[in-house]
Amino acid sequence: MQSIQKSLCVFVHYGRQAYIPQHVSIYLDELSSFFDRVILVTNQRSLDVSALNQIRNLSTLFVKNEGYDLGMFYKAFQTIDPTEYRQIACVNDSNILFNELSPVFIWSKQFEFDFWGLIDSYEKPWFSSHQENYHIQSHFIVFNRKAILKLPAYFHSLNIQEIFGEKDILKLRRTVIDKWEIGLSQFLINEGLSNGSYIDSYSYSVKYLHSKQANVGHKLYQELIHSGFPLIKKKIITKSSWMDVFFIHTHWENMIRKYGNREWEIEALIQELMQIKYESGKYPVKSCSHLIQNVFIFLFIKYSFINVLRTKHSSRIDLHGGSMRDECFVINDKI
Repeated sequence: MQSIQKSLCVFVHYGRQAYIPQHVSIYLDELSSFFDRVILVTNQRSLDVSALNQIRNLSTLFVKNEGYDLGMFYKAFQTIDPTEYRQIACVNDSNILFNELSPVFIWSKQFEFDFWGLIDSYEKPWFSSHQENYHIQSHFIVFNRKAILKLPAYFHSLNIQEIFGEKDILKLRRTVIDKWEIGLSQFLINEGLSNGSYIDSYSYSVKYLHSKQANVGHKLYQELIHSGFPLIKKKIITKSSWMDVFFIHTHWENMIRKYGNREWEIEALIQELMQIKYESGKYPVKSCSHLIQNVFIFLFIKYSFINVLRTKHSSRIDLHGGSMRDECFVINDKI
């Protein structure tokens, strides 16, 4: 019997632009080094893919945007014969890759997991239908041979057309988190398959969060990057920060500059990410007038807070019939 050697990566990308962003091109180019074939599955639109011509093993699949990542991966899966592959990955564009993935794949070859990923999670959302909620985060998950052969049964367990037809965005999002983000890992685990994670989220929670469960990709992204993690969540970049008001370099910029691959165009990548942040509507400064406005708001809040504190201090002085300094001496005498 001839051994099956082919590998495939399905990369899920949603966009509104008529071009492929640089951060997506970087990610696809890097993935192409580890898979025999890469399918870029993206929402239907007029799209210039000329920037991807240098990736020889890449093809593009346009689909209707239904069911988020679950829907896109499902539709790509229907176009292939899964029995031809020893490994299939599902990766999405919710993270920014700024350094090589080779340490990840070197790590994965030390084990014989049936499925694995970059980072795991124990988080349980309130709407979860699962008793156990451990899962490999779906933004980067790799299925080896046994897991690949279980995927048709997993898809069959879903009412996929009902998911595609859901019009309530909030309900759809919760359904996909429950059935895909958590449900996929739980299905495979319940089938007796082994799994592993490059980043053990529990150890990070114990070390930095006193064992409190959290999405460490958001909460501890700096600690992850310090330890060699080559990605950062796009949501971290697009969220607003008080430092944006004064054009101060934010942590994510400094982290990418420090840990980004020296052979990649890191500054161009950062500039693109800044533009994405601006276009997301979460960048508070859009012009000099907005900067001045934000400075006045900051000063108003600052001095209002100071006045409130002064008023409270004055009230306390009147009540005690003495100065705050006298009160401090009393406290110190008791210590």
